[in-house]
Amino acid sequence: MRAVIVGSGKPVDKELLRERCSEADIIIAADGGGLYLYESGIVPDVLLGDFDSIPGEVLDFFRAQKGVKLLNFPVRKDYTDTELALETALDMGADEICFLSATGSRLDHSLSNILLLVKLLDRNAKGWIEDENNRVYVFRGKGRIELKRLDNWKVSLIPISPEVRGVTTEGLLYQLKNYDMKLGHSLGISNEFIADTASVSFDEGFLMVILSRDDNPGKNL
Repeated sequence: MRAVIVGSGKPVDKELLRERCSEADIIIAADGGGLYLYESGIVPDVLLGDFDSIPGEVLDFFRAQKGVKLLNFPVRKDYTDTELALETALDMGADEICFLSATGSRLDHSLSNILLLVKLLDRNAKGWIEDENNRVYVFRGKGRIELKRLDNWKVSLIPISPEVRGVTTEGLLYQLKNYDMKLGHSLGISNEFIADTASVSFDEGFLMVILSRDDNPGKNL
């Protein structure tokens, strides 16, 4: 079962929002994410949070809609609204979660949300964070990942454990074969597709895979 969680970070393109929500079995708005759904004419199944970032009139609108479950949490709590939304989605039976508007100007919130993808693995679920320029995944070895080619998109492999052992890639311009990637090195950044399907396999560790495209081609950090 697929869930979409819409956070209160940077708004994503409305076309992307509508497309992902149309594919979802469950739509959950985390606080201010309800505004983005409201502006796109989408009614969530669940709206939750401490409601400090959603306009009052939007909250009232969803409160009046039949079928919308409101979960109100205190401002002082142990978990972010996004993590509460993740737990709610899992409790409702989701085993695949797409996070939208989960990153933004607050780097602490962005990193925390990205690392929630590790928690999904611990709960035998999978997920990703997406906007119009990025798709972020986290995988745990031992595994094999297949990536469909996206024209003009880059592929980056970033270890988030001390080591990711035995990395082998196929269908990418810069290839690795049984390579041990180390945390804090930039070797895996900005690879390119050379086949319709690329694959990444590894034996041990946690590996972040990011598909990304640049608004300003040729400008690199």
